[in-house]
Amino acid sequence: METFETPPLETHARPAARAERRGRTHQIVRYLILGDAVILALAAAFTLLVTEHGTARESTLWIGITLAASLVSFSFYGLYERDRGQIVVATLDEWRDFLHALSLVCLLEVVVAEAIGGHAVVPASTSTIAVFWFGALVVLPAARGAMRNFVVPRLNNQQSTIVVGAGVVGQMVARKIRKHPEYNLRLVGFVDDEPHDLVDLEGVPVLGGEDDLVDVIREHEISRVVLAFSRRSAERLLEVVRAAGFQDVHLSIVPRYFELIASSVSIVDVEGIPVVEVPSAHLSRLARFSKRCFDLVLTIPGLILIAPALLLIAAAIKLDSRGPVFFRQPRMGRGHEVFEIIKFRTMQDGAEQRRSELVAVNESTGPLFKIREDPRVTRVGRWLRTLSLDELPQLLNVIKGEMSLVGPRPFVVYEDEKIDGWARRRLDLTPGITGLWQVLGRNDIGFEEMVKLDYLYVNNWSLWWDLKLLLRTAPVVFSRRGY
Repeated sequence: METFETPPLETHARPAARAERRGRTHQIVRYLILGDAVILALAAAFTLLVTEHGTARESTLWIGITLAASLVSFSFYGLYERDRGQIVVATLDEWRDFLHALSLVCLLEVVVAEAIGGHAVVPASTSTIAVFWFGALVVLPAARGAMRNFVVPRLNNQQSTIVVGAGVVGQMVARKIRKHPEYNLRLVGFVDDEPHDLVDLEGVPVLGGEDDLVDVIREHEISRVVLAFSRRSAERLLEVVRAAGFQDVHLSIVPRYFELIASSVSIVDVEGIPVVEVPSAHLSRLARFSKRCFDLVLTIPGLILIAPALLLIAAAIKLDSRGPVFFRQPRMGRGHEVFEIIKFRTMQDGAEQRRSELVAVNESTGPLFKIREDPRVTRVGRWLRTLSLDELPQLLNVIKGEMSLVGPRPFVVYEDEKIDGWARRRLDLTPGITGLWQVLGRNDIGFEEMVKLDYLYVNNWSLWWDLKLLLRTAPVVFSRRGY
């Protein structure tokens, strides 16, 4: 039976620690508010430059009213609270709230300006408000994403974090925290009664057992506790932390079913009991048709637009080394149908025949084969791989219906043979040029985790998720994360 000595409440002996914990999250919020205010002001000023407007006094009044009303509306929709408590805030997931908040503000301004005739209060025409609405809706999420990825990691106000549970799952969580500075977390150490050997976590100590949790939080001024499969129940650990009076310590729990669900699952209420609804790994005919239309609508115009760039890349490959421009390889597709993937050649001609010579220095897990400094890669090929430009000819596979823009990774046939059981449900969807595996880590993700991510994608597919993954792919590629 689990036993814990009831800890004393946190007293005024450490007010500085509590103030520092609050300050870390409040500082992020202040930067977000400041960033939103600057973007809104610039969007409003630009709108006035390209549309008809009144006097300078009226324009200044409208900018001030719009700025204040928008920030209040954003706060009402919780666009600042999430950064106080959540480990990760996906900027794209906020777009819907931005849409609602900005639409509410602009609608009220239109009502006042047109229906009530209050141009003295809202000195802007309907067309001016509409232009501002569209511009702000495009720029604000992009600016927020840049703020979280490039500004927040440099604020030097990371939340001091401990992971309760130093087993396989706890260490996986810790490695992901260290890999993503944009999470704004500083991993202090683990708390575990019987920790496993730590893998790839040099400099991260085990600070004590689970009975020492409260003391560890106090001593190291911890801001966040992540419960990752500890030997004690999460409910009991939560009770202990709360009983100690740590009101400013954020708690995150890795659920036992984390391998089966994703962020897009729904949670329903059954008389106060939260129940997670996991969708079936199956797409209806209508869903398949919608996904195919989505692919063609984006791929055909896109291929026409980038055709000159494709010709330049082809010429560079020819000038750099001998061999064909394209690399073709059998891959496993939907419904166990093998197809031939098309990519720009990035290796010396005949590189596949040299593969056996390099097996000893393979850096990937399972049947995957990857070497960061592969000697077979050409000069142009290394540049193409860095920016994933070698993947562009796969748009032809998309048009032929063999691939999708977003989907499970198309494994080589001999790699696919290593996948069995529930993970083969990944073949229910057409493989994609990009997907969860690309966005969350590219080559840093091992074989087993990649297969699980493919299964999650199949289980939780939606057109909105496809669009989000496409939009998130470019920043990941250009930041060279996981290359």
